[in-house]
Parts: sequence; structure tokens; C-alpha cells
Amino acid sequence: MRLRHRKRIRKKRLATREDRIMTLANAISISRIFISIPLVLVLEEVNRGNRDMLYWAFILIIVIVVSDFLDGFVARKVEDITNFGKLIDPVADKVCMMVVMIYLIISFKLPFLLFFTMLAFRDIFLIIIGVYLMFSQEEVFQSNQSGKWFIGISALMMAFFVFKESLEIPEVILWSSYFVSLVLFGFSTFEYFKRYLNYFKLLENR
Repeated sequence: MRLRHRKRIRKKRLATREDRIMTLANAISISRIFISIPLVLVLEEVNRGNRDMLYWAFILIIVIVVSDFLDGFVARKVEDITNFGKLIDPVADKVCMMVVMIYLIISFKLPFLLFFTMLAFRDIFLIIIGVYLMFSQEEVFQSNQSGKWFIGISALMMAFFVFKESLEIPEVILWSSYFVSLVLFGFSTFEYFKRYLNYFKLLENR
């Protein structure tokens, strides 16, 4: 009897935790957005021809990648997964990605303009659906696995393009990674839409 009581208390405590905003994991996700500000300035200097700033760009990108891994790890480790965290984590990823994407659009023009346009339209649509479900159904979905692979491979691909001259990366590797990112984009988009479509069908049948 006492064990059941403890389980109920713990379940209630964890339920209230889901609505928290300021947790350590969420702070790490939010910090990733703020790190994108100096990254903008550094990449602007690189674009002006200051190759010495590539070192700082590399450091900032590494910090962003590590923080992306760290926030999820911390949330799971301390059992502090929140609805806000599920929402802010992918948003922080996209903000950082868009910053690097704008630099690549300036440098490589059309290929990254197309990539940026497709990603922007998809993510705006997904954010609208996510916010709607959060307020109307109190339901927040985490990023799917293919979406995480897309972010990871795309981050690597963009790093290849940013540092291609410094590291003398062959063109075949650059454009192969670009193509793989596009494939993962299509696959993750399909999975996202399929998940939301199934959820809305489930709501209709209730």
C-alpha cells in the first residue's frame, strides 16, 4: 500500500515536471541560440576574407554540436524531459543551422538557397502544427530519429563547405554529403507528416 502511494506521488511529481521551463537541459538548448549570435559575426568576418576567424568558427560549431548532444543526455539522465524542452531543442537546432545556411547561401548561391527554402517551409509548417497541438491537445512530439540523423549529417555537410579550403576537402565529398542531406531531408519530412497525419486521424476517431 505504501509502495503504491509512493508511486502515485512520484508519478504526480514527474507530471508537473513536464510543464517546467527553466531546467538545466532547457538552459543548454537556449544557450545554443545565443551562441549563434557570435557565430554570425565570425562567419561574417570569414566572408570578408578574414581566414583567421575560421578557427573561432570551428570552435563555436563544435560547442553547438556538443550542446545538442548534451541537452538530451542531461534531460534523460535527471528525468527532466519537459514539453518546453521538446519544443525548444529542435528550434535551437534550426536557428543555428539557418545562421550557417545564410553564410553558405552567400558563398555558394543556388544550391543552399534551395536547401534553405525547402527547410524553412517545412519547419514553419511543423512548428505551427507543434504549437497547435501543444495548446489544443497538450501534446508535444519529440524529434523523430530520421530528423536527428538529418540534423547531424547536415551539420557535418555544412562544416565541410565552411572549411573546404582550409581542409582541402574534395568536391566529390562536398556534393555527396549535400546529396545525402537532401535524401535524409525527404525521408524525415515524410516521417513527420506521416506521424502528424496518423495523430489527426486518431483524433477524428475519438
